[in-house]
Amino acid sequence: MKIENELVSVIIPIYNVDKYLAACIESVQKQTYQNLEIILIDDGSTDGSGKICDEYEKTDNRITVIHQENHGISQVRNRGVKEARGTYIFWIDSDDYVSESIVEELYHNLIEQNAEMSICNYTQGSERTYTFVHQEEERLEVFDAREGLERIYKNHHYSFIMAASWAKLIKKSLYEGCEYPEGKIFEDIYMSHKLISKCKRIVYTNKTMYYYYQWPESILGKKLYIEKLDYLGAFEERIHFFKKLGYAELVEKARIQYLHSLIWEYSRAKDILHNKEMVKHIKREYRKYYTFGTENKEVENETKGYMLKFYLSPFLLDFMGKVKGKLKGKLR
Repeated sequence: MKIENELVSVIIPIYNVDKYLAACIESVQKQTYQNLEIILIDDGSTDGSGKICDEYEKTDNRITVIHQENHGISQVRNRGVKEARGTYIFWIDSDDYVSESIVEELYHNLIEQNAEMSICNYTQGSERTYTFVHQEEERLEVFDAREGLERIYKNHHYSFIMAASWAKLIKKSLYEGCEYPEGKIFEDIYMSHKLISKCKRIVYTNKTMYYYYQWPESILGKKLYIEKLDYLGAFEERIHFFKKLGYAELVEKARIQYLHSLIWEYSRAKDILHNKEMVKHIKREYRKYYTFGTENKEVENETKGYMLKFYLSPFLLDFMGKVKGKLKGKLR
């Protein structure tokens, strides 16, 4: 039985995706939940994306197109929230596509469970003709904000889905007092924990209804550059955010994640980016948040000794790791 009462704002941030945009828009147009407004925000595209948006606007009165100079994804998301008239917001990235029933099912789950956020499972790949087939028995999970925040650290899959803006139906009122940070490319990571913390109830279905498309020219597919490390600031912010909430266990998980990420990014900042300032920043941050005896039990080689060695001399530990890797290669 269809439940179709409240307006849902589907917002699609767009920048130079003319090869993939039509499939994305059409997957939204085909939704079984029809009470939609579809907001296409063209962030200064230099390819044919803007023209494609205009053509679709002519054929569907639910579509509104906004053309603007390029300001970046955070500004686009903030503008999308301001422009949205719906009670709920659904984000979809312009190179992704969704099942025909995603909005209806997320909305149904949200209403039935009296939740503020409704999430579904996703799959990722490089197919353009993926068919949504759910083979498992559908399982709903309902949890509060605290458990939602804990799931950020449960495993990689949950960490990704909880942090992303997409694959979610979000009550618009959750955004009150919150804005995506301008100039960040991993803006979702800065926002997700704030929205989750405002929820009394969150509902999650294991049903896969969102296809996360990965292509070489996307933000995650391009070669490494310094802006890609801006997620580190979000990880540090989480530490202080959880402190304010009084969640000691989450403070510790956030601290360990931050330390782990600093170790991971050290050699990339040094050997790939050749950015001395970032290398210094990573060492300062590690020393700020490391305490003697710190151990990441979830990562096999990051014992207390390993993390202490990085604290004492990141350069030496990195050098020894490279030598060890070369020796293993020769012995094979």
